Amino acid sequence: MAAQPLRRMPQISAPVLFNSTRIFSLYSRQLLLPAVSAALPAINLNIPAWLGGIWESILRAVPKKKTSHSKKRHRQMAGKALKDIKLCNCPACGQPKRQHVVCANCLSSKIPHPTSPPKIRPDEPR
Repeated sequence: MAAQPLRRMPQISAPVLFNSTRIFSLYSRQLLLPAVSAALPAINLNIPAWLGGIWESILRAVPKKKTSHSKKRHRQMAGKALKDIKLCNCPACGQPKRQHVVCANCLSSKIPHPTSPPKIRPDEPR
């Protein structure tokens, strides 16, 4: 059964075949499982033979040695320190507040809380 799809493949010269075994395996899988390639068109990889060397180098782009513990810790801990909060005193009430942020004390005294009932003045007509 596996020989029948291989007969349908185009003729490939021996050096290209050995250099691009990955391409050969992807192409043969595509012929053996046509339903999967029809259902998922993103898996359908038709890579030309002249891209074989480039494709193999991309697939083998992995680190040569294991990253040491100290290098991992240095990378994880570097540049992620908490930033200092810049505080100043509010010019209106004198309470400490963050720079470039509205003072919460002044804001709560100016704007009523949304859950409190609205204040009705007795001199206002209804």
